[in-house]
Amino acid sequence: MKLTFTQPHTVDLVTLKAHAQRRLTHYAERYPHLGLAEHFRWVTDRSVSGSYKGGSGTLSVDEREIRVALEVPFFARPFRGRIEDFVRRELDLAAAAT
Repeated sequence: MKLTFTQPHTVDLVTLKAHAQRRLTHYAERYPHLGLAEHFRWVTDRSVSGSYKGGSGTLSVDEREIRVALEVPFFARPFRGRIEDFVRRELDLAAAAT
C-alpha cells in the first residue's frame, strides 16, 4: 500500500533538517528496541530514505513543501488511518518548526 503526503511550509531548510533529526532521536530513544537510527539515512541534504520490516519511505523537502512517500506492508493495512494521522501530525509539527 502506497501513501503519499505533502505539507506546505515556510521554514528554512536547515531548521527542517534539524527538526527531522530531533524527531528521529526522540523516537529512537522512546523505542530503543526498534533500532530506528540504523534504518534511515540522509540520501542528500534534502532527502531521507529508510526501511523497516517490509516497509519503506522517503521524506524530501524544498523551500516550499515537505513530501513523504511510504510503501507500507500488507499486514499494516488495518492501521492505515493511524499511520496517516501520525504522519500528518508530524508534518504539522515540522511545518511549524522554529
